[in-house]
Amino acid sequence: MSFADHGITSFAGISGTVHERVRDWMRSAIVDGTLKPGSRIVQTEIAQLLGVSPTPVREAMRDLAAEGLIKVHARKVATVTAIDAAELRDIRLLRETLEGLAARLCAERITEAELNKAERMQEEMERDPDLGKYVELNRAFHLYLYDAARSPRLTQMLLSLRTATPGMLSVAFMRSKERRLDGLDEHRRFLKACRDRDLDAAEAIFRTHSSVAFHEMEAFLENRPID
Repeated sequence: MSFADHGITSFAGISGTVHERVRDWMRSAIVDGTLKPGSRIVQTEIAQLLGVSPTPVREAMRDLAAEGLIKVHARKVATVTAIDAAELRDIRLLRETLEGLAARLCAERITEAELNKAERMQEEMERDPDLGKYVELNRAFHLYLYDAARSPRLTQMLLSLRTATPGMLSVAFMRSKERRLDGLDEHRRFLKACRDRDLDAAEAIFRTHSSVAFHEMEAFLENRPID
């Protein structure tokens, strides 16, 4: 891994605690291609580059692993997550179809108590937490709605597809600053469709809900720097 060609020597200008600044710098470096897919992440090298101890780098790597942007292997070796663009397009077709079906079943089967809880989860996301926290909350929100659809096999299929597209939401939000607000609006409209028991509207909203994120991820893969 080399940073010389990118002119990167520090994370000056990034706000927050040291841990948060390291995490945000690493996230940006992954999205802009400075840290390339499949490349090994060396804690000591990043710590030396940024002028920090290894501890905040280790904490940042833990957060980015939870987002799906890096993978931690045996003996704590970490690499930037890699996925093939052609594979991503296939996953997109499956996700859009199955997300629509899950949304339809959810709108039909969700209980009043479950809908109230989903609305509280939505309110927590509306408070605009940092990106890492938002990704975590968003995942919990969608998994909760999958469960409300009461189709365990469908849920397992969707979980498998989500696992196959790690880091997609983080990449989308880094490349398209409006995506978070648009996504929250889609959540609100979906929850209203559930309250109205409008199955067609619920299906239509979630069938395309992830389309922008997939588009940004595809553009990222097609245009990422190549050694």
